[in-house]
Amino acid sequence: MASVAIKIVGLTLIYFVGWYICEKLFKAIKDKFGNQVKQPKQNVPSRKKVVPLASITPIDQTWRYIKSLKSPDWRVRKIACVQLGERRGTAVVQALIEALDDSKEDVSLAASEALTKIGDPAAIEALALYCKELEYSTNKYFESHRAA
Repeated sequence: MASVAIKIVGLTLIYFVGWYICEKLFKAIKDKFGNQVKQPKQNVPSRKKVVPLASITPIDQTWRYIKSLKSPDWRVRKIACVQLGERRGTAVVQALIEALDDSKEDVSLAASEALTKIGDPAAIEALALYCKELEYSTNKYFESHRAA
């Protein structure tokens, strides 16, 4: 048992002595050859530092999507409806209720899906009215094609 302890102490001493010698050796090399390292040019314009992502605060996109519902492009309006379906709030529900009356059917369907996903009680009446209008327009479309 004592021989194991002696071996551990011996190896520890060898380790630290080796560490000390290497440290002194590298310091001597650095002192001797350290001035030969090329220094960066002072007149080169430096790049802007990149801000770490952790320091950037997340911006709430809700108002951006609500404003996008007024876009002339129907695809942007549809994407805004889909994205607003992931959010909550009275402003979101009101904007989606207004989007139910969109001239493009894809946008109004996306708005109805978003409202059902949110599940706000304020949207129930608007969704019921929208479903009636959708049923009426579907029946009208069906009748016009059936008559032809």
